[in-house]
Amino acid sequence: MAGLPSYEDAIGRLDWLELVAPYVLVTDLGRLCSVNRRFYRVFAPRLWNDPLPTVRTLGLQQSDDLDWYLHFIFKRASWVRPSTLALVTTLDFRDFAKQNTVFWSDDSQRSIPETFKRLPALFPNLRCILIDGHTDADPVTLAVAHAATPPPDASGARHHRPLLLSIPQTEALLPTIFFTSDYVRDLVYLDVSRLPGSLQSLVAAVHGTNHLPHLKILKICGRELNDATAETLFSVFRGKLWSTDLADNLLTDAVIPVFAARCFLSPRLRGGDRFYEEGRLLRPENFGSAWYGPFQVIEESRWSVNFSHPERHFADTPAYSAESRSVLQEHEAVRANGRGSLKRDTSDHIKIMIAGNKDHAPPSVEDVPHLDVCRSPIGITHLDLTGNRISAGGLDRLIRTTPGQLEQLAYDEPVFKSAGTPWPPAWHRETSLHGIIGSAHVFRPVFSSNLRVLRIHHSLVTGILSLETPGLSTMARLWIAETSIRDRCEMAYPETFEPDMNPRLTSLTLTKLPRRSAGPLTAKLIRFLRLAAVQEQAINGAGMGSTSRRSPVVLRGLRHLRLEFEADPIEDPAGWSNADDLDAEDLLNMDDGEGFSFFQDENKPRSQPNSDVKPDLPPRRAAAGAAPVPVAAPGSETSGAPDPHRPADPITPPSVRLRHAPYSETSGEHVDQVIEWNGSTSKVKVWIGSGVLGPHPAVNAYMQALSDPALRDHRVGPAMPAHQKAGVPMGQVLFYAAWDSMIMPTQLMKPGRADLHKMGDVIEALRAFRTTERTKYEAKQASHDFWAGKLEVVSQQSMAHYRSSQYWR
Repeated sequence: MAGLPSYEDAIGRLDWLELVAPYVLVTDLGRLCSVNRRFYRVFAPRLWNDPLPTVRTLGLQQSDDLDWYLHFIFKRASWVRPSTLALVTTLDFRDFAKQNTVFWSDDSQRSIPETFKRLPALFPNLRCILIDGHTDADPVTLAVAHAATPPPDASGARHHRPLLLSIPQTEALLPTIFFTSDYVRDLVYLDVSRLPGSLQSLVAAVHGTNHLPHLKILKICGRELNDATAETLFSVFRGKLWSTDLADNLLTDAVIPVFAARCFLSPRLRGGDRFYEEGRLLRPENFGSAWYGPFQVIEESRWSVNFSHPERHFADTPAYSAESRSVLQEHEAVRANGRGSLKRDTSDHIKIMIAGNKDHAPPSVEDVPHLDVCRSPIGITHLDLTGNRISAGGLDRLIRTTPGQLEQLAYDEPVFKSAGTPWPPAWHRETSLHGIIGSAHVFRPVFSSNLRVLRIHHSLVTGILSLETPGLSTMARLWIAETSIRDRCEMAYPETFEPDMNPRLTSLTLTKLPRRSAGPLTAKLIRFLRLAAVQEQAINGAGMGSTSRRSPVVLRGLRHLRLEFEADPIEDPAGWSNADDLDAEDLLNMDDGEGFSFFQDENKPRSQPNSDVKPDLPPRRAAAGAAPVPVAAPGSETSGAPDPHRPADPITPPSVRLRHAPYSETSGEHVDQVIEWNGSTSKVKVWIGSGVLGPHPAVNAYMQALSDPALRDHRVGPAMPAHQKAGVPMGQVLFYAAWDSMIMPTQLMKPGRADLHKMGDVIEALRAFRTTERTKYEAKQASHDFWAGKLEVVSQQSMAHYRSSQYWR
């Protein structure tokens, strides 16, 4: 934020032209500039601030972009007064001349690359340059031209250096000398995403030197960034950056400890001040493991355990210092109150902040270093990990080991279990699961103290993972993930994210949503919308009962929900059927002429696939909160060690202790496990249960899974809220590999044709629900579940759309 105004500015009368200027049309600015000097002083900066979009607004056709630009740079600019050219602070080429195929290919002296050599001299106050997507643009030309342009005076040298440079997808090879040049020294925002070559030139330039000292926002998407290179970058920038976009790279869980230690340097924001509303963290001294990180558990109050405290929607009270100073010291660091405006890291927002636009005057050169976007809060607050190889456990650890400073986080498809993980024999070895379950607690304020915007896989809310496996159609994979795998996910991790888990969260995007559902997915999304409506109504009524003249300041709650759906598989024949979707017996029993079509009468009698084999699933709950009773699994009568992937078998008498290891080696409920933490090894007691099958199916499955020695390894961690809801006592340490092994069924139960036909359109179901509840809301009925926030639905086009002849016309 800029400094306070002077006394004269504070008491001076505001010019009425400044008041009306933001409401003036661009088409009128030129005429207003001709009225007199006073009008020119107010309206000329708005007209010349960003000339390329402005000329479009004034009527320039896209096909004439190139001719107009070349004519202006090489001819008309020489007729313009230098003071007017100095008003240009931004050149935004992103949507300019994109229709001209010769935009960068003209080899004459009157070409776009040639104009770059003139820009530093023509526009001395240029702060922002955006040339996204212009494949043959060469930003190095700008640095060379800047070095060859003498500054008008010593104080004006700084004005020639840009503060924002956005050059993704330009296909320019950037040498080390570009990043060490004086031209990029003042950069606050740098986007070098999806450029050819490696990032070694950037690493070499900034490693051990003072280049890019003011950089706060770095976007390096799609650069094949691996763990080793990332660690070097993190070591160099440390706490300087507050926003980084690492999407579509090659990062894995191995980089998480270094990343958390070097780029999140804020003082810890997690305290126990709101214990009754949110709970608090308990962390034993020097206790953890190299795999899991520090062991932290949540101590719940009787309200926080079910998010029901009457003041859970109240904003934090202001922080006061005991001493007469305005700035809090490090040990007094406090989290944001949850009501302030969110800091944005998009190029459009940063451009307005540092260079202004038609509606906002650019800040003075003296005020720029004091802008909020130009200062770092000692580490990253905005992070995008979309498209990397980090697992759900790695993301969980990153959030747990940071001090709670993240405000905006995006990761669309974390790996839950990847290809190469041992699977039951019925599954293809290339099978993988994506999503995040069992980690809803890390998005609560007790861990994510400042989180306001989240973009995450839909399983955080639905508890339904995404399944990838060869040999099955899209519809079949969706059905399996939503039925047999979902049942086991609910058994192992019964807790999913709800709006009141974090009322400070204002925007949530759920990604990778299937367009078709067998029922549970639709029901879970509708339930989430109902809970959002309940939260909204509670917030609206939070201050109604106050006896004070001043109602308490309340949080906004969830105000924006974006649902990103994948393509509808029904629109693409390849998404419907696959020869492997039906087993041989089902194919042999088909009526003559039926073939592989899924568009016959779905009511026609047919045989069920594998009718003699019962699915290896725990039964679904009859009511919310009711514990399912396990059923006998196939093959339970066979001798030998129990199947570690199978839920507990209730046929075993409940009073008989399991006979396999580790129960055959100990009479207690714990075994010792050697773990490494902070460079030293120690023993920790890991809970294995009583060994007697009981009322909790997840605990039974966990105890049976422990028969596999490979699942009793160093991957141990404390029981978190989801484990506790599944039956694990609080304060215990678990073998995580054994617990997660229950997710995959031992039998691959494929859907029949009728099962696939019954899968409905999720968007249509949501629309019907919203229509019904909106009617109740508008009729002012006392009971309704209409959420008045912004609901945004995005649906991806199917491949059939792009194969259509209409698409190419």
